[in-house]
Amino acid sequence: MTLAVGVILILVFLAFAALMFLERLSALLALPLMALVFTLVAVGADLLAPESVRELRVRTRGGAAGGKVIESVEDASRFERWSRFRLLAAECLAARTEQLRRAASELTARFDDPEVSNRALAARVAALRQEAADESQRTAEAMSRAARTATPDNDRAGSPPEFFSKPPLHAGPRAAFEERYRAVPLEMYLQRLARELSSPDEAAGRQQARATLDEMRAAAERLPLTRADEIDPHAPAWRAWAAATYVGESLLYLCRAGSLTLYATILATIFGGMFAVYVRNLKVAERLVYWTAEFAGERPAIITLAVFLVTAGIFTSVGGLGTVIMIGTIILPILRSIGLSPVVASGVFLIAISMGGTLQPVARRLWMDVFGIPATQLDGLLWTMVGLYMVCGVGWIAWGTRRGLLSSFHAEERRGGGVDESRIRGVEGRSDGGAEERRGEGAEGGGRMPARLMIAPLVPVALVYFGGVEEISAFLASIAYMYLCVARRPGAVRVLARSMIEGAQTVMPPVLLMVGIGMLFTAVSMPAVQAYLLPLLSLAAPQTRWAYVAVFALGAPLALYRGPLNVWGMGLAISAMLLATTDLPPAAILGAILAAGMLQGVCDPTNTANVWVAGFQAISVNQILRYTIVPVWLAAAIAVAYFGLRFVGG
Repeated sequence: MTLAVGVILILVFLAFAALMFLERLSALLALPLMALVFTLVAVGADLLAPESVRELRVRTRGGAAGGKVIESVEDASRFERWSRFRLLAAECLAARTEQLRRAASELTARFDDPEVSNRALAARVAALRQEAADESQRTAEAMSRAARTATPDNDRAGSPPEFFSKPPLHAGPRAAFEERYRAVPLEMYLQRLARELSSPDEAAGRQQARATLDEMRAAAERLPLTRADEIDPHAPAWRAWAAATYVGESLLYLCRAGSLTLYATILATIFGGMFAVYVRNLKVAERLVYWTAEFAGERPAIITLAVFLVTAGIFTSVGGLGTVIMIGTIILPILRSIGLSPVVASGVFLIAISMGGTLQPVARRLWMDVFGIPATQLDGLLWTMVGLYMVCGVGWIAWGTRRGLLSSFHAEERRGGGVDESRIRGVEGRSDGGAEERRGEGAEGGGRMPARLMIAPLVPVALVYFGGVEEISAFLASIAYMYLCVARRPGAVRVLARSMIEGAQTVMPPVLLMVGIGMLFTAVSMPAVQAYLLPLLSLAAPQTRWAYVAVFALGAPLALYRGPLNVWGMGLAISAMLLATTDLPPAAILGAILAAGMLQGVCDPTNTANVWVAGFQAISVNQILRYTIVPVWLAAAIAVAYFGLRFVGG
């Protein structure tokens, strides 16, 4: 049965991958729907499983060795353990309620006896409080025993109710039980009675205690009248209720914990969107590109390299199709004007976008949250990718700006594609080095643009990677820096407020995508899904260094056309499954996905950036693919080989 369910889950994955490949379903819907189907299939299989099963489990090794160990364990099925937990919880609640009723009845009888003094009543209340405390201790111990699993290291992740909890995102059913257990007001009323019966004024104290006792008896009568010995765990009604709660808790855990898994990344995305829109509204990126092209000299290779680096710097903190269009309408005509072919100019622009996007603080936060990689190790991995992009870009520029190649292309002005000089008036130099740039006509606020504002796109990256500042603070500090640069300009506050509102609105699609990513990772990390996928993935996943290099280097083109290694689609689903079921280090998995992402970012004909660039340059997206795939694939293979040697043993 385990293999059959695993095959069904793999088929579900392939079905969603096909729907995304055929553009019948976007990642915004595909990822959460796949998480939902994964959960329902695995939970449904759990309900049909026998009471005792033998299955593979992943256990984390302790000590310096670390890593994961896959073991075959025979234990009660997950649904059986869940039923036992629900039975224990029901029995404990029933026992607590019975204890409250007995205490109320006994104390009422004693109060009705005028010969029983306040001191005797207080002594009996103290004894009842001790009994209640002992019962609470026994209940806590019983719940802890129920939560333990049979694995050698007593890892609690595989047993209910722990696999339905993810503090602080979702407390889970055990916390809900403890809250209901504490809601039985036994200790509260006994504490009040003890205080009132010890009052110096015995008559008044007894009267107050009598009122408290009446409240206690009424509260006991309002609670459900279920005796612990009346619960039959073999009754069909009980099994149906346990099954319903098992499915319900699974879906609740998926939706709540899954949607909040990447909350830090979501917040960073929102503030990053505010920063990006503020940069756009202040026209910082446009001015920076014009300034670079003006002062880069006359040699095509130098101009192209300067524009390449500036574009990469801009895209370290801003992104989206709007930014691609805004920068592309400036950069691409400049590159055409110095003799570069449309294909070469497009490659320069797309490689620069991908290179800068690698250092995006939001992406960095996403990788940290999803893969759990320490910041130092992650930064080294990302800078390695930047270095490979740099080598690839410089090689592409060297090939595209050769004299013989340039002579075969004639610079021509595209209709509607020329540089609109009226947008920016240029740079006015000052002898003291305090150059300031004028705002374009018609821009809100008017005034002069400080040259120091030109470094704004690099401020978040500098703070995150070199200052050790977390992403949200880095974006806020960068927004504050830009505002201080233009604070004296009329309308500066209005531009800032509008940018923050528009920025939060524009990032809703990425936010929804991250909710789906979190749900998918939560689903794949559930023991039910892991147990059914593990037998198949343990055979198919690369376990050695050379297998890792061969699989991911040769398979890198699978990131194209929304394929299974697409970093913003099925690639994350594969990452989640590999993280949950294999011994591959998280850094190795991320490195493989980022390497495949090089082809997806530069060559993929389905990218909106590629489609727009090809249309603007009057070429086809497949032309860009044919010319760029070889050098980018080579760079991706080098990345995979390096990460394999660095992170994968054997």
